[in-house]
Amino acid sequence: MTPATTALAGFASRLTFAELPPGVVDRVLWHVLDNIGAGLAGSAKPWNAVVRRYAERETAPGRCVLYGTGTTGRPEWAALANATAGHGFEIDDYALPALAHPGCVVVPTALAIGEETGARGHAVLAAAAAGFETVVRFGLATTPSLTSDRGFHVTGVHGVFGAAAVACGLYGLDPDTAASAYGLAASQAGGVTEYTRSGGEVKRLHAGLAAMAGIRAVTLAGDGFTGPRTAVEGPRGLLRAFVADARPALLTDGLGERWDLHGLALKRYCVCAGIQAPLEAMAGLRRDGLRAADVEEIAVGVDPVTLAHVGAVGTRPRDMTEAQFSARHAVAMHLVLGGSGAAEYARLEAAGFDLPEVSALALRVRLETDAEAEAAFPRRLLARVRVRLRDGGRLERRAEAPGSPNAPMTGEQIEAKFLGLAAEVTGDRAAGAVRDAVLALADDAPVSAVLAPLREEYA
Repeated sequence: MTPATTALAGFASRLTFAELPPGVVDRVLWHVLDNIGAGLAGSAKPWNAVVRRYAERETAPGRCVLYGTGTTGRPEWAALANATAGHGFEIDDYALPALAHPGCVVVPTALAIGEETGARGHAVLAAAAAGFETVVRFGLATTPSLTSDRGFHVTGVHGVFGAAAVACGLYGLDPDTAASAYGLAASQAGGVTEYTRSGGEVKRLHAGLAAMAGIRAVTLAGDGFTGPRTAVEGPRGLLRAFVADARPALLTDGLGERWDLHGLALKRYCVCAGIQAPLEAMAGLRRDGLRAADVEEIAVGVDPVTLAHVGAVGTRPRDMTEAQFSARHAVAMHLVLGGSGAAEYARLEAAGFDLPEVSALALRVRLETDAEAEAAFPRRLLARVRVRLRDGGRLERRAEAPGSPNAPMTGEQIEAKFLGLAAEVTGDRAAGAVRDAVLALADDAPVSAVLAPLREEYA
C-alpha cells in the first residue's frame, strides 16, 4: 500500500481537469466564488488590514492581487493577506463530517499562483479540486480529536497541505518532489484554539500562514530542498504528533475515485459553523413573530463537541472573535438586531461590542446538550431551540445548518450572498465583473481576469 504522504502528493501533482466529474467542477466553482466574497468582506475589517499592510510592506513586486487595495505582490504574500481575509469574518466555507475549513486556504492560493503563472481556468479548477479534497480528507482522518484532544486549529494544520496540493499542481511538480514538499509542509502545520476561550485575532491569521507555508514548501522542494516522504503517517509524523485518535486510511481510501469534497458546506450567517443551526432556528421563530421583549429564557441544544467549541465565551464579547464564537451572544443578537450578517456585526463592532439589550438577553440564553444533535454529529449540524415566554407560553424549533450538504444553498443564493458581501467593498460593477470572471473559469478563461476588476476599481 502506498504511504499516505506519497499517495496524496501524487494525486495533487497528476490531477487534470479532464478527470474531474461535472459535479466536482460545479462545487469547486461555487466555492471559489463564495470564498472570494468572504475574502472581500474580510478585507475591510481592521484586523485583516493589519496583515495586508504587512504583506504589502514585505512583498517583492509581483502579479498577484491583494484584496482590498488592488495592490499586487508575490504569491506567498498575496496568499497570506487574502487567506487571512477569507477566514477573517466567519463567513467562509467548511466541511462535514470533516470539520475542516478548506476554501479560505485553497482559493487564495489557487488565485495567487494562477496569476503568477498565467494559468487558465481548467488548470486552476483542477488544482483547487485537489486542494479541497486534500483538506477534507485530512479533516476526516483527524477531527474532532485534533482539536478536542490536543487543541489544534484545523485550518492551520489541514490548510498547509491544501495549499501545497494546489501549488504542486499549478507549478507542475513531479510526484516524488511533491512528496518532499508535503514533508516540508508538515513541519509548518500548527495553530492552537485558545482563541475560543480568551479571544484574540490569531484565528484569522492561521489561514494566511497555512496558505503562505504551503506555497513556500512547494517552492523550496521545486528548488531541490528535501523533506521526509512519510511526514504524515510516519512514527514521528503529523498524525502521531497532532492527533490522539487518527484514522489514516481515510486519507487515501478511494482517492481520485471517490470525492469526499461533496461534504463541503457554505455559511449563511457570520458566525462559527457550530452556531449556524441555532441561528437558523431563531430565524424561523423570528419570522413567526418572536420578539426579544417576549422572552424569559432561551435554551439552545447542540451536540457536545459544538457546545465545547462555542459555549466557552460568555455573554459580553471583547472582540469580534469572541462575538462570533459565543452561542449565547449570537442567539441574542440575532433576535435583538434581526439578523446575523455583515451589517449586524458591523453595528456591534461600531458599538465597541457593547449593545446592552443584546447582553441582557444573552444572560437569559442557556446552552445544553441535545440527544438528536449528538447522534447526528459530525455528519450533520443540528440544533433545538426552546423559548420560554414571559406570558408563560413555550415555543420550540429544530433546524439544520443552512448551506450544509443536507440543506444546500442554490446557485442563485450563492450568487446573491457573493454580491451582497463583495459589493459592500468593491461596488456593484466590480462585484458583478468578478462573479462573471469566476464563472467563466469553467470555460477555461484566464484566472488573471478574476481579480482584475479590483485593480481597476482601486486604480
